[in-house]
Order: sequence, then structure tokens, then C-alpha cells
Amino acid sequence: MKKVVLTGGSAGIGKAINLFLLRKGYEVLFTFNNSSQSANEIIAEFPNAKAFQIDFSNPEQIHNFLNEIQGFKPNILINNFYSGTFIDTYFHKTESDKFLADFQTNVIPTLQITQECIKIFRKEKFGRIINILSSSLKSPAMGTSVYNANKAYLLQMNKSWASENVKFGITSNSISPAFTLTDFHKNMDERQVENILAMYPLKNNLEGKDVAEFVELCLNGGSHFNGNHVFLDASNS
Repeated sequence: MKKVVLTGGSAGIGKAINLFLLRKGYEVLFTFNNSSQSANEIIAEFPNAKAFQIDFSNPEQIHNFLNEIQGFKPNILINNFYSGTFIDTYFHKTESDKFLADFQTNVIPTLQITQECIKIFRKEKFGRIINILSSSLKSPAMGTSVYNANKAYLLQMNKSWASENVKFGITSNSISPAFTLTDFHKNMDERQVENILAMYPLKNNLEGKDVAEFVELCLNGGSHFNGNHVFLDASNS
């Protein structure tokens, strides 16, 4: 049975990926913070699911999760977690503390978790890393500078992870889904949401299950499918 570490697996796109993999028979260790009810429902339904509650701004909890990963011994890592907002304010109005706080909460834990998993993958001579980013990297909305900067940092890291580890049977790829309406966007203005969805080339907009299905393609893509960044957006320009 393939063993997956999935960050942010109880809501939104992460939940869709989680349920998809669990139904396929994968064993999934997933994180959650505020979505306790959803997490409990998942572990109640699937014996191959294991939940870990964590606040990624808490170093002690991160340390405990890294220890959990060591015992779990995964061969797949899906970096999906993001805490904060998609649209905040204009770059010139953003407080400097905001840049640092969001980086420490979202990027640093992702790096630590990826380091821990790579150590395990290298010993086993196999591993798959998938990073869930955003199509906002292609066409940034106003007020998303902090969010996009953090996603772009992870995109560049993906290239390093791919080149440094492929000889150990490890691949690293990134997926940037088109706008997918989830609780993450609940504070967005309705007109912004309508404008984004109106520009999408397909009548049926992207859903979490569409991302989950592409994740499986990455998992089964073989050792030559490595270092890629795919925009899952119906070729939307």
C-alpha cells in the first residue's frame, strides 16, 4: 500500500485529493487545524486514514509532526497546506510583518516536511513529491502578492528537489489549478468570483476532484516525469 503525507487534507482541494486517494486504497496521513469535524468524519469512514491536528505557526507542533512522519515512513508527499488569505491588499499597503509571518507559517513548514520526507525517500530509493500551487502564478489577481510570492518560492524549490533527487528514484512535480471555489476564497467579493469564473474557457469550472485525478497521473508518471509545473486550467490564457 502506498503511504501518503498530505498537508491540509480536511477541506477544499486537499480534502478532494484525500478522499480520492483513500478510496483508491492509499494510506494517508493528513494534517488539519480548524476542520476537526471534517477530519473526524474522514477517519471514521476510512481505516486507512490517519489525521494529525497541527498549527503550522507552532514550532513544537511542527517538531511533533516531523516525528510522526518518521514513524509513518511515507513514499509520497503532497504539499497542499496554505494558511491565510488569497486576496489581502495591494503590495504597497502590505505591512512588512505580513510578508515574514506568512512565509514562516506556509513556506518554512513545507520545507521542513519535505526535507524529512526526502530523507526517508532516499533510503528507500523511491519517492513522489507533488506541490499544489496556483494558476494565479500565471495571471495574478490584485492583492495577491504575498500569496503568489510564497507559491513562487515553492515552485523554485520544486526544481531543486527534482534535480537533486531523481537519481534516488524521487520525482518532484507541481500542479497549478485554475480558480477552484472553496472556503479558502470565502472572503472574496462576489463580483471578483463572478469575473474569474466568467473568463474560464469551460462551462464547468475546475473542481477538487479534477485536481485529484491529475495528482494520480503524477504519481504514476514514472521517473522521467520530473521537475514539471503543469497549469490545470483548460489552456486558459
